[in-house]
Amino acid sequence: MSANGANTAHISPSPLEPDFARLYDIGDATFVLNLIVDVDGGFAPPGASKELTNSRDRQLFHHLRTQCDLILIGGETARTEPYRSHTHQVAVLTRSGNLPDDFYTGVKPWVLTDSTSIDRVTHNVQDRAEVHLLENVTDLVAFTAQQGIHSVLCEGGGNLALQLAHANLFDLIFLTRVPHRSKSTHLDIAQLIRGVPLSEEIVEAQVAYQRHQKGEQ
Repeated sequence: MSANGANTAHISPSPLEPDFARLYDIGDATFVLNLIVDVDGGFAPPGASKELTNSRDRQLFHHLRTQCDLILIGGETARTEPYRSHTHQVAVLTRSGNLPDDFYTGVKPWVLTDSTSIDRVTHNVQDRAEVHLLENVTDLVAFTAQQGIHSVLCEGGGNLALQLAHANLFDLIFLTRVPHRSKSTHLDIAQLIRGVPLSEEIVEAQVAYQRHQKGEQ
């Protein structure tokens, strides 16, 4: 199942060309972000926006998932994008626990919330997910280590991505940058990539596939 809800279980992912495979190799990165954005910074979770995405973006979206132990999303993304029947471990940060019923299909998800919200979240989630205490996004480093997670792929939304960026957590940021404008929510890309500069890109059919890497100048 892809992030846009299409049933892709019957489709074998096409092998990546060597240049793309190298560009999208996460190596030993711990926290990775993948977003697709338009020329103004309008964004959507990769593979999810019909207005922005393309077949290459979806291919890279699946390729990154195969390399990561945990998919991390925000509550709004869980509510508005059809994360259902997932085969990967998914964790959602939420203070409400208000999540759609089909979010609980597939691998039992993790729900992360703070101490002021944990009673409400536990009540709303019931036993459909594992609820974990997480006071701040900076606690993700210790939490993932305790869970034996070596690589985390953040798929949005924008607010969550900015929180992790402000906490200086991202080792790698992959941006698919399409040349047109969309009606998507806008994101301050300069804030997002601060401290994680552009390392390399491939331009194909006017779409830029960018690798931003911490420590690269």
